[in-house]
Amino acid sequence: GLTETAVLLRQSRWGTPVSHRLVTNAISMSVLDSFGGRYMKAFVYLPVAVHPRPRRALLVSYGVGSTARALADTASLDTIDVVDVSRGIIEATRAVFPAPGSHPLDDPRVRLHIEDGRFFLLTRPGPYDIVTAEPPPPNNAGIASLYSREYFALVRSRLAEGGVASYWLPAYQLRLADSKAIVAAFCSAFADCTLWSGSGAEWILLGTRDARHLLVESRIELHRLEPTTSSSLGICLTHADNATTL
Repeated sequence: GLTETAVLLRQSRWGTPVSHRLVTNAISMSVLDSFGGRYMKAFVYLPVAVHPRPRRALLVSYGVGSTARALADTASLDTIDVVDVSRGIIEATRAVFPAPGSHPLDDPRVRLHIEDGRFFLLTRPGPYDIVTAEPPPPNNAGIASLYSREYFALVRSRLAEGGVASYWLPAYQLRLADSKAIVAAFCSAFADCTLWSGSGAEWILLGTRDARHLLVESRIELHRLEPTTSSSLGICLTHADNATTL
């Protein structure tokens, strides 16, 4: 590509693919396996469980497409914007979803933008009900600004009232002080910030625009999730007072 050399690796067992790994400029950026696929979908499923009726969503950084697939599986969404700097990576990862109609970018609600995520947010007012982002780790060259207080404030400003933002924090790749600094920056923009463990030290930062009451509940109601969503997460659900809760 113009800015990167990308390699898509596939691991198969008995002729069946079991995982895909995206390596960009010799750095492993994203892995889609039983663990990675589950936590990357949580970047969408957590906001959907919090927001009563999400209609517009924005994904910054496509990766291997698992998060985009989760957005496409969310029936309530009317529009889905996907922003990534590399068309080459987008095309390479089509091999991850080979079945007809399974590729998330083939969904008619999805609009692909080959653009820098920060510039896109600066030039598009939104508003969005969900903004989710999994940029490269902050210790990569040129990425630190996407984990700054100013950038998180920009993300919040593009949320509609009651909108929800989810953000990747690869704590296992960072020093403790750096992880704390990023959490502090996120919480300076989102007063109701929470921190979730997606898979081990693959963490998820979650915050809303003036919907604090939805995140301080002791349980998040999951009745808004479609059946395919809850089954893909492997969630064990209990029913109480006609509400499905975790």
